[in-house]
Amino acid sequence: MKKVFFKTFNVLLISFSLVGCGNADMEGIVLEVNENGIKLATEMSPDEYEEIKNKSVSNIQNEDVNGDTYRGLIDLNYDHTDKLSKGDEVEIWIDGDIRESYPLGATAKKISVKK
Repeated sequence: MKKVFFKTFNVLLISFSLVGCGNADMEGIVLEVNENGIKLATEMSPDEYEEIKNKSVSNIQNEDVNGDTYRGLIDLNYDHTDKLSKGDEVEIWIDGDIRESYPLGATAKKISVKK
């Protein structure tokens, strides 16, 4: 009886620990971090980031609005920004829908810095 219980417990434990380990919903580079979340560019390579890293986020956004470039900007609400920094390459898991505004908006349930 103990073996059956132990095996069942282990299967359930492994199953619950794998929840949320699926593929990220999006990837990008952090352009700005504040206490409420981040601004992310989803259509930018690390080389492109190096070229624009000293520009203000409002200038980057204006370039998108004017049609000079497209960087796939999105504002993400997130409570745990203390471990994120400008320039981090991240993977994002979204909680709910993406709001169709400009820039897009969403709430992140998980953000992981890529190694």
